Amino acid sequence: MKRILLSFIIALIAVVLVACNGDVASPIVISKVYTTTRQANNLIELYNTSEASVDLGEYAFNFYTNGAKEVSQTINLSGTIEANSYFLVGGSNHGVAEVKELIDFSNENGSLPFNGNDVIELTKYGSRIDIFGSIGSDFDFSINSTQIRLGLLTDYQPNKEFNLFNYIGYAPNLYQYLKNDDHEIKTFEQLYEGPRLEERFLEMPYVDPNNSNLGFGGVATSTVQSIADGDTATFQAVNGYPGGSMRYFYINTPEVNGSNVVAEPWGYVASKYNKEYLLKDGNSKLIQLQSIPGNALQEGYGRNLGLVWVNGHLSQFLIVREGLSESDVQIKYEDYDFILTYKNVPYLTFLKFAENEAKNNGWGAKGYPINPNGEKSPDWNYQANNGAGALATTNPTWQPHLPLPW
Repeated sequence: MKRILLSFIIALIAVVLVACNGDVASPIVISKVYTTTRQANNLIELYNTSEASVDLGEYAFNFYTNGAKEVSQTINLSGTIEANSYFLVGGSNHGVAEVKELIDFSNENGSLPFNGNDVIELTKYGSRIDIFGSIGSDFDFSINSTQIRLGLLTDYQPNKEFNLFNYIGYAPNLYQYLKNDDHEIKTFEQLYEGPRLEERFLEMPYVDPNNSNLGFGGVATSTVQSIADGDTATFQAVNGYPGGSMRYFYINTPEVNGSNVVAEPWGYVASKYNKEYLLKDGNSKLIQLQSIPGNALQEGYGRNLGLVWVNGHLSQFLIVREGLSESDVQIKYEDYDFILTYKNVPYLTFLKFAENEAKNNGWGAKGYPINPNGEKSPDWNYQANNGAGALATTNPTWQPHLPLPW
């Protein structure tokens, strides 16, 4: 009896010491976060990666709202999450009947208190286990979207430091993925292959039938007439596309010399990639132009705006993957992003992951001088003009880091 009591005391002391040291182990992860336009319908899904059931009585969610650095609200959990199973947390006022039936724990005070720019911290014994969002920041990283943890279920691990790229941004309100692993895009490798053009867009008109100034998301199969630079080319008028110059939506490659602009580092490299790799022998390739639903067909300079697909692959994605877009792609999802999707994943999500990998590699415009160890542009003399730099050549020697997908 004394031996049993002593073992119990030792085990209890170990638990207390671990809790005090803030090094609490747990198999529970935040697997999905649903941020909806109606806060009452917000959801957090947990997943138990272990082979044993877990009592959630010692777990809680801390919420940090509007960039707060201190906890704004805490919700203590209860219930049991079975081995290798899901546990759904929602508000007591959730408005979707078939979803409400799936909720395992309801916040008795109503809605879950987050709106797409707030932080969700999962704790055990008061110590952080997993986190969604960056404390002290309030950028709109998950507003009106379904965020699903990156990786296969067998790869899931809690993270005490938030990384935006631990989650895949899916379209909003995808309740069919609750408490299952049915979503098709799971891994970085799948994201890095890029989106494909789904058949549904081929049946849509290029121009909005109710507003001739707006796109509808449809596709026009065209031919290349000329190529200006890394993000602009001219295509033949066809199937709703009015013809003329097309400015590539989502991206902004560095400039080459022109009537109103001067060359920048990587400008002639980006131009070379578009001319000699993506659109070379364009008449022998399948060129499909896609409008942006609900967005203006043209920009301020009178150029068309849209997406350029080559042999079924999105040019914008391939350009970003090489690090050749100067400006970072947008973080916040717009309404059109939730229409422009592949397997329910917005094109923008694919672009975000591609750009992050280019930054990690220090490629193209994501290299020097932003990354001191990143590559330097072969079209630029960084030492000229007392260090201000100058164009070195309009015909740089350069090859893509990655093979073309066709």
